[in-house]
Amino acid sequence: ATLALAYAQRHPDRVSGVVLRATFLGTRAELEWSFLGGLPRFYPALHEDFLSFLPPEERDTPLEAYWRRILDSDPAIHGPAAWAWHDTERILSEVRPSRTRLDLASIRYGRRGLPGSPFMEAHYFHNGCFLEPDQLMRNAQRLVGIPGVIVQGRYDLLCLPATAHALAAAWPDARVHMVEGAGHSLHDPGVAEAVRAAIDEIAGR
Repeated sequence: ATLALAYAQRHPDRVSGVVLRATFLGTRAELEWSFLGGLPRFYPALHEDFLSFLPPEERDTPLEAYWRRILDSDPAIHGPAAWAWHDTERILSEVRPSRTRLDLASIRYGRRGLPGSPFMEAHYFHNGCFLEPDQLMRNAQRLVGIPGVIVQGRYDLLCLPATAHALAAAWPDARVHMVEGAGHSLHDPGVAEAVRAAIDEIAGR
């Protein structure tokens, strides 16, 4: 969503329509709500697991600590941090996760390979998503005339419904399609179907 909005705002003449799923505007406030606000409120034990990967002196600023560790060149540092971030984010993304705690021993000692998304996210988040503060919302008027559909899970803990609602309010040619009973994941019931229907609508099929 972040890249799609940034492109549409910069090149509105090249965009005939936009379909977004799980709107993220690249702000620090969104990240803090998910990992420092929503996480301890909805999954307090998972929050304890998430912090346990950091030494005590880094737990006051866990987001920066995780990003710094994920981007570290030492596999002994970036591997466990990447898996802990990945697994925490995955639990937050599902409305009915199969587990709600981190497998601490497996992450520290037993995992092979690396997940890709934490490295990309750490690079972008560490650099403020390469955006000015509130850039995408401040420039929402540049989307006037571009039709949009924002597919939003009602119980998305990573990309809040309030963000989708605020964006639609500033973008009069967009509407929010709220998927009841769904969270952040594309695989939650009704989300993929809503995205496909929105694409057909925008494409005029």
